[in-house]
Amino acid sequence: MTPDTASRPGTAHSPLPIPMAHGLPPAPEDTAALARRVRDLLVPYDLVIVPGLHDSGPLHWQSRWQSLLPSHRVRQADWNHPTYDAWARGLERTLVQCHRPVIFAAHSLGAVLVARWGAQQTRIPVAGAFLVAPADLHGPRARQVPGLVRDFAPPAPTPLPFATRLIASGNDEWLSPARARAFATGWGARLLSAGAQGHLGNSSAVGAWAQGLRWLAEFIETLPPTHTAP
Repeated sequence: MTPDTASRPGTAHSPLPIPMAHGLPPAPEDTAALARRVRDLLVPYDLVIVPGLHDSGPLHWQSRWQSLLPSHRVRQADWNHPTYDAWARGLERTLVQCHRPVIFAAHSLGAVLVARWGAQQTRIPVAGAFLVAPADLHGPRARQVPGLVRDFAPPAPTPLPFATRLIASGNDEWLSPARARAFATGWGARLLSAGAQGHLGNSSAVGAWAQGLRWLAEFIETLPPTHTAP
Protein backbone atom coordinates (compact mmCIF):
# COMPACT_ATOMS: atom_id res chain seq x y z
CA MET A 1 0.00 0.00 0.00
CA THR A 2 1.39 3.41 -0.97
CA PRO A 3 1.66 5.70 2.09
CA ASP A 4 -0.59 8.71 2.38
CA THR A 5 1.16 11.81 1.07
CA ALA A 6 0.54 15.53 1.09
CA SER A 7 -2.18 16.94 -1.12
CA ARG A 8 -1.42 20.05 -3.10
CA PRO A 9 -4.44 22.35 -3.47
CA GLY A 10 -6.01 22.16 -6.88
CA THR A 11 -4.04 19.07 -7.91
CA ALA A 12 -5.87 15.82 -8.63
CA HIS A 13 -4.56 12.49 -7.38
CA SER A 14 -5.46 8.90 -7.95
CA PRO A 15 -7.51 8.17 -4.82
CA LEU A 16 -6.16 5.31 -2.75
CA PRO A 17 -8.64 3.41 -0.55
CA ILE A 18 -7.12 2.77 2.86
CA PRO A 19 -8.96 0.15 4.94
CA MET A 20 -9.83 0.88 8.53
CA ALA A 21 -7.77 -1.07 11.01
CA HIS A 22 -9.57 -3.97 12.63
CA GLY A 23 -9.55 -4.84 16.31
CA LEU A 24 -11.07 -3.63 19.56
CA PRO A 25 -12.54 -0.11 19.76
CA PRO A 26 -10.07 2.46 21.11
CA ALA A 27 -10.12 2.94 24.87
CA PRO A 28 -11.50 6.27 26.13
CA GLU A 29 -8.00 7.44 27.03
CA ASP A 30 -6.88 6.74 23.44
CA THR A 31 -9.66 8.96 22.13
CA ALA A 32 -8.68 11.66 24.61
CA ALA A 33 -5.06 11.43 23.47
CA LEU A 34 -6.12 11.69 19.84
CA ALA A 35 -8.23 14.76 20.65
CA ARG A 36 -5.22 16.39 22.36
CA ARG A 37 -3.09 15.64 19.31
CA VAL A 38 -5.67 17.20 16.98
CA ARG A 39 -6.06 20.25 19.24
CA ASP A 40 -2.31 20.86 19.08
CA LEU A 41 -2.29 20.52 15.30
CA LEU A 42 -5.24 22.90 14.94
CA VAL A 43 -3.46 25.85 16.55
CA PRO A 44 -2.76 27.58 13.18
CA TYR A 45 -6.26 26.83 11.81
CA ASP A 46 -9.96 27.33 12.34
CA LEU A 47 -11.89 24.05 12.31
CA VAL A 48 -15.39 24.45 10.85
CA ILE A 49 -17.91 21.65 11.45
CA VAL A 50 -20.52 21.43 8.69
CA PRO A 51 -23.50 19.13 9.39
CA GLY A 52 -25.79 17.70 6.74
CA LEU A 53 -29.53 17.23 6.29
CA HIS A 54 -31.52 17.41 9.57
CA ASP A 55 -28.38 18.52 11.46
CA SER A 56 -26.19 16.26 13.59
CA GLY A 57 -27.65 15.04 16.87
CA PRO A 58 -25.86 14.91 20.24
CA LEU A 59 -24.49 11.40 19.62
CA HIS A 60 -23.19 12.20 16.13
CA TRP A 61 -19.39 12.25 15.82
CA GLN A 62 -19.58 15.90 14.70
CA SER A 63 -21.28 16.91 17.95
CA ARG A 64 -18.75 14.90 19.93
CA TRP A 65 -15.90 16.56 18.06
CA GLN A 66 -17.41 19.94 18.81
CA SER A 67 -17.11 19.15 22.53
CA LEU A 68 -13.55 17.84 22.13
CA LEU A 69 -12.00 20.35 19.72
CA PRO A 70 -11.90 24.14 19.33
CA SER A 71 -14.26 24.70 16.41
CA HIS A 72 -16.98 26.71 14.76
CA ARG A 73 -20.21 24.89 13.90
CA VAL A 74 -22.37 25.92 10.97
CA ARG A 75 -25.98 26.74 11.86
CA GLN A 76 -28.71 26.72 9.22
CA ALA A 77 -32.11 28.42 9.41
CA ASP A 78 -33.80 25.32 7.96
CA TRP A 79 -32.11 21.96 8.33
CA ASN A 80 -34.99 20.00 6.81
CA HIS A 81 -35.66 21.88 3.54
CA PRO A 82 -32.22 22.84 2.26
CA THR A 83 -31.47 24.98 -0.74
CA TYR A 84 -27.92 25.61 -1.85
CA ASP A 85 -28.22 29.41 -1.69
CA ALA A 86 -29.62 29.41 1.85
CA TRP A 87 -27.08 26.91 3.11
CA ALA A 88 -24.20 28.76 1.47
CA ARG A 89 -25.29 31.89 3.35
CA GLY A 90 -25.34 29.89 6.58
CA LEU A 91 -21.83 28.64 5.86
CA GLU A 92 -20.54 32.13 5.17
CA ARG A 93 -22.14 33.50 8.36
CA THR A 94 -19.96 31.03 10.23
CA LEU A 95 -16.83 31.77 8.22
CA VAL A 96 -16.86 35.48 9.13
CA GLN A 97 -15.92 34.31 12.65
CA CYS A 98 -12.76 32.66 11.31
CA HIS A 99 -9.46 34.53 11.20
CA ARG A 100 -7.09 31.70 10.26
CA PRO A 101 -7.02 29.26 7.34
CA VAL A 102 -10.06 27.02 7.54
CA ILE A 103 -10.22 23.25 7.79
CA PHE A 104 -13.69 21.83 7.16
CA ALA A 105 -15.03 18.71 8.88
CA ALA A 106 -18.19 18.14 6.86
CA HIS A 107 -20.75 15.35 6.67
CA SER A 108 -23.23 14.23 4.01
CA LEU A 109 -25.02 17.21 2.44
CA GLY A 110 -22.65 19.45 4.38
CA ALA A 111 -19.78 17.86 2.46
CA VAL A 112 -21.58 18.56 -0.82
CA LEU A 113 -22.07 22.16 0.32
CA VAL A 114 -18.35 22.56 1.03
CA ALA A 115 -17.35 21.02 -2.31
CA ARG A 116 -19.66 23.25 -4.32
CA TRP A 117 -18.96 26.42 -2.34
CA GLY A 118 -15.22 25.76 -2.24
CA ALA A 119 -14.96 25.37 -6.00
CA GLN A 120 -16.62 28.77 -6.55
CA GLN A 121 -15.06 31.10 -3.97
CA THR A 122 -11.65 32.75 -3.80
CA ARG A 123 -12.04 35.15 -0.87
CA ILE A 124 -11.60 32.92 2.18
CA PRO A 125 -8.35 30.99 2.77
CA VAL A 126 -9.12 27.28 3.04
CA ALA A 127 -6.35 24.92 4.10
CA GLY A 128 -8.27 21.70 3.60
CA ALA A 129 -11.52 19.77 3.73
CA PHE A 130 -12.29 16.51 5.52
CA LEU A 131 -15.42 15.35 3.67
CA VAL A 132 -17.24 12.43 5.29
CA ALA A 133 -19.90 10.44 3.39
CA PRO A 134 -20.84 13.16 0.88
CA ALA A 135 -24.44 12.63 -0.22
CA ASP A 136 -24.80 11.47 -3.81
CA LEU A 137 -27.55 13.73 -5.12
CA HIS A 138 -27.91 11.51 -8.18
CA GLY A 139 -28.44 8.45 -6.02
CA PRO A 140 -31.70 6.67 -5.12
CA ARG A 141 -31.72 7.84 -1.49
CA ALA A 142 -31.47 11.52 -2.41
CA ARG A 143 -34.35 11.18 -4.85
CA GLN A 144 -36.58 10.17 -1.92
CA VAL A 145 -36.20 13.64 -0.38
CA PRO A 146 -38.67 15.99 -2.12
CA GLY A 147 -37.00 18.91 -3.86
CA LEU A 148 -33.48 18.06 -2.70
CA VAL A 149 -31.93 17.51 -6.12
CA ARG A 150 -33.79 20.48 -7.64
CA ASP A 151 -32.96 22.93 -4.85
CA PHE A 152 -29.43 21.88 -4.03
CA ALA A 153 -27.83 20.33 -7.12
CA PRO A 154 -24.52 18.46 -6.96
CA PRO A 155 -21.16 20.22 -7.37
CA ALA A 156 -19.21 19.91 -10.58
CA PRO A 157 -16.65 17.06 -10.70
CA THR A 158 -13.67 19.40 -10.87
CA PRO A 159 -10.57 19.43 -8.61
CA LEU A 160 -11.06 21.46 -5.44
CA PRO A 161 -8.58 24.29 -4.85
CA PHE A 162 -7.51 22.92 -1.46
CA ALA A 163 -6.29 19.64 0.02
CA THR A 164 -9.16 17.18 0.49
CA ARG A 165 -9.82 13.83 2.12
CA LEU A 166 -12.99 11.92 1.29
CA ILE A 167 -14.08 9.27 3.80
CA ALA A 168 -16.61 6.68 2.67
CA SER A 169 -18.36 3.68 4.18
CA GLY A 170 -18.85 0.49 2.21
CA ASN A 171 -22.58 0.19 3.00
CA ASP A 172 -23.77 3.79 2.86
CA GLU A 173 -27.30 4.19 1.43
CA TRP A 174 -26.44 7.76 0.42
CA LEU A 175 -23.12 6.98 -1.31
CA SER A 176 -22.12 3.82 -3.16
CA PRO A 177 -18.45 2.81 -3.29
CA ALA A 178 -18.38 3.48 -7.03
CA ARG A 179 -19.72 7.01 -6.57
CA ALA A 180 -17.29 7.63 -3.71
CA ARG A 181 -14.42 6.77 -6.05
CA ALA A 182 -15.89 9.03 -8.73
CA PHE A 183 -16.20 11.94 -6.29
CA ALA A 184 -12.64 11.46 -5.06
CA THR A 185 -11.28 11.39 -8.59
CA GLY A 186 -13.31 14.42 -9.69
CA TRP A 187 -12.44 16.53 -6.66
CA GLY A 188 -8.78 15.52 -6.52
CA ALA A 189 -9.31 13.98 -3.07
CA ARG A 190 -7.60 11.11 -1.31
CA LEU A 191 -10.19 8.41 -0.60
CA LEU A 192 -10.22 6.62 2.77
CA SER A 193 -12.41 3.62 3.52
CA ALA A 194 -14.17 3.56 6.90
CA GLY A 195 -15.33 -0.04 6.52
CA ALA A 196 -19.04 -0.86 6.86
CA GLN A 197 -20.36 1.98 9.03
CA GLY A 198 -23.56 2.97 7.22
CA HIS A 199 -23.84 6.70 6.55
CA LEU A 200 -21.44 7.57 9.37
CA GLY A 201 -24.18 9.74 10.82
CA ASN A 202 -26.64 9.90 13.69
CA SER A 203 -27.40 6.18 13.62
CA SER A 204 -23.82 4.94 13.16
CA ALA A 205 -22.32 3.55 16.35
CA VAL A 206 -18.91 5.19 16.00
CA GLY A 207 -19.03 7.28 19.17
CA ALA A 208 -16.41 10.04 19.05
CA TRP A 209 -15.02 8.22 15.98
CA ALA A 210 -11.42 7.76 17.04
CA GLN A 211 -10.39 6.55 13.58
CA GLY A 212 -11.73 9.79 12.13
CA LEU A 213 -9.75 11.82 14.67
CA ARG A 214 -6.63 9.85 13.72
CA TRP A 215 -7.22 10.48 10.02
CA LEU A 216 -7.88 14.17 10.68
CA ALA A 217 -4.58 14.47 12.58
CA GLU A 218 -2.70 12.73 9.78
CA PHE A 219 -4.42 14.98 7.22
CA ILE A 220 -3.45 18.18 9.05
CA GLU A 221 0.14 16.96 9.24
CA THR A 222 0.26 16.68 5.44
CA LEU A 223 -0.93 20.23 4.72
CA PRO A 224 1.54 22.36 2.77
CA PRO A 225 3.89 24.48 4.88
CA THR A 226 2.47 27.67 3.35
CA HIS A 227 -0.74 27.02 5.33
CA THR A 228 0.86 26.48 8.72
CA ALA A 229 1.39 30.08 9.82
CA PRO A 230 -1.39 31.61 11.98
